[in-house]
Amino acid sequence: MTDPRIERCKKHELIDILLLAISAVLSGAEGWEDIEDFGHLKLDWLKKYGTFNAGIPKHDTIARVMCRLKANEIERAFQSWISSLIET
Repeated sequence: MTDPRIERCKKHELIDILLLAISAVLSGAEGWEDIEDFGHLKLDWLKKYGTFNAGIPKHDTIARVMCRLKANEIERAFQSWISSLIET
């Protein structure tokens, strides 16, 4: 996926933001603040799968990054991931 952010403005890894957002929503988060709260509660678990070197991003950062992603790229990446999980 294309990261829409300017290089010098990247404090958090895109993959970490995506992992956080997807995990939180699958766990029942209903908004950006819920996603941030989930991240703080589950940081140890999240670090098993991502780096989170800069900690959990603020809800404003999560929203700004997620809203700038291209929907078709998200769809393609998600379909590719799901396809990789299906046994043939």
